[in-house]
Amino acid sequence: MQAALALIDEKGLATFNIRALATTLGVYPAAIYWHVPSRDALVAGAIALALDGVAAHLPQGTWQLRLAAVIRGFRAALRAHPFLAPAVASELATNANFDALLLDHVLAALEDAGFEGAALVDAFNVVIAAMCGFATLELSTAPAGSSAEWQAACRGHIDAIDPVRHPRLARHVGSLRDRAFMLRWSNGSEQPLDSGFEAWVDVVVRGLESRSRMLRRLPRV
Repeated sequence: MQAALALIDEKGLATFNIRALATTLGVYPAAIYWHVPSRDALVAGAIALALDGVAAHLPQGTWQLRLAAVIRGFRAALRAHPFLAPAVASELATNANFDALLLDHVLAALEDAGFEGAALVDAFNVVIAAMCGFATLELSTAPAGSSAEWQAACRGHIDAIDPVRHPRLARHVGSLRDRAFMLRWSNGSEQPLDSGFEAWVDVVVRGLESRSRMLRRLPRV
């Protein structure tokens, strides 16, 4: 798993396969199948290694503080291994090695927030989507074989926004250009979206606070 993670960090996820790992380890590909059943299992194991420790040193304090720390810690861990972002975002195979300690911390924070039953399930999904969503979108990769021409095409498309047909987009594009989702050509490893991420954490935590208060005011049935 350590060799798989190192190879993905070096070469990327798209080219990672069992044959390449076998070459790195100096064994025949068949030897790897004695230990893992598939490439998906290797990717899941590499993700587990990369994210190991996110929940190990969470601060004491309010549930809001702890949840914010989980979301920040996940992003920091994934930023250290950005080529894993596509698998975290889109492959259910990664669920094979979920971090039980991390999920237990999330549930403890949500219990402290007052969520229970179906509402707790909904809040749990909000946290996991928040934790994974921003980081994986931020670390989205450019198309394979992308070049200066591709970046120039992105910039040209953004700069050609028609102020008559799309006045609000044209008015704000100077601020959004290469600093906002869907309007950038730089990868998040090269140009982190730090202020947007902190706004995201604040909105998620405050939204959970508001939802918890609203649910406690509802009559029980």
